[in-house]
Formats: sequence, C-alpha cells, structure tokens
Amino acid sequence: MKFWLLKAAGTLEDEEIILENSVITIGGAEFPDLSGIKEKEQVEKVIIEKYPGMKGKLSDKWAGEIFFFITNIKKGDLVAVPLKTRNEVLIGKVTGDYEYRQLSDFISHTRKVRWLKTISKGEFEEEYDVDLNSPEALSLINTDFQKLSELVEVKSLETITQELFLALEDLNLTREKLLELTSRLAETEEISEIRRIAEEMEKILEEN
Repeated sequence: MKFWLLKAAGTLEDEEIILENSVITIGGAEFPDLSGIKEKEQVEKVIIEKYPGMKGKLSDKWAGEIFFFITNIKKGDLVAVPLKTRNEVLIGKVTGDYEYRQLSDFISHTRKVRWLKTISKGEFEEEYDVDLNSPEALSLINTDFQKLSELVEVKSLETITQELFLALEDLNLTREKLLELTSRLAETEEISEIRRIAEEMEKILEEN
C-alpha cells in the first residue's frame, strides 16, 4: 500500500463532483481516452499533438504524472487530495482502475476511490512533512505503515453494506460480460476471433 499526494482538484464544482462520484482525477480532460496507454512516451505524444510548442522537460514531466496516475497507482493505495476552495485535504482509498469518464470540462481521466476522512492542510503538512505548495501534481508521500493504518478507519455497517452491494454489482457485470463472450464464441468459427475472445475472457477472470 502506497500513499499518494494528488493536487488536481479544480473549481468548487469539480471538487463537489469528485466527492459525489467518489473519484480522483489528474486533469488533462482535453486529452482523449488513455485506456490503451502502455508507455509514458505515448502520453507525451498525445500532449505534443495537442500542444505542439510544449516539448522537453515540461511535456515529459506532465506525461509522467498522467502515466503514473494511470498505471502506478494501485487498488488499495491511499491518496491525499488538497482542496483549492477549502482548507482541507481529502483522504481516500483507491478502489478502481483508470476510467475515462467525462464528468466535467476538467474531469475525464479518473480512478474510483472510497473517501475516508478530511484533514486540515496545516495538520496534514505537519503530520506527513509535505509541502502542499510544491509544483508536482502527483507524488509519493513517504510515511510508515503505522500512520497509513491509522488513516484507514474501522468501517461502519452502512459502509460495509454499500461495499458489498457494489461488489455484487461488479460480479453481475462480470457475469454478463462472460455470457456475452460465450455467446460470441459459440457463433464464430474463425480461429483469430476465437483466440481474441479467449484472451478477453482470460483477462476478465484475472481481474476478478
């Protein structure tokens, strides 16, 4: 489990959206769906295509942050999001992989989270020796396991019930996907298509 500092909340409306939808974002909503990204250079190419004058260290740094958001943050990691409109830092636990969801003009590249608590900015900076005015949009917070454990509160019955409900929804969605793929498998005799469907099914089973 890692602890990330993510400074990408925008306006008051954007902050309300990430709270209501239980998501985090890295910004860059002007860029298309990045689900197929495998390397940082692919992200940098997308950035330069949009902003031809942005080359060198700036595009490399921005591409690195977006790529880390997509690939390096894992389910179960903790994330701290300083709010721009309030003197608070949101603490959440990452529960989902990268998703492209157009939630606002600022929010489209997202990860699902379960919000745990809020901490005042002053308390957060002192407790974790972090400068919230640093230029990085995404960075690792170095801390010990004990402090991380203290952030993860004991879950209420309501929270557990909600998580179980969401888990059941995910299982039903997985079942529907597998049934659809099974149906497609039964309807084709092309070897290439059979292999592709089998790979899709294997990927779904690995993720679940």
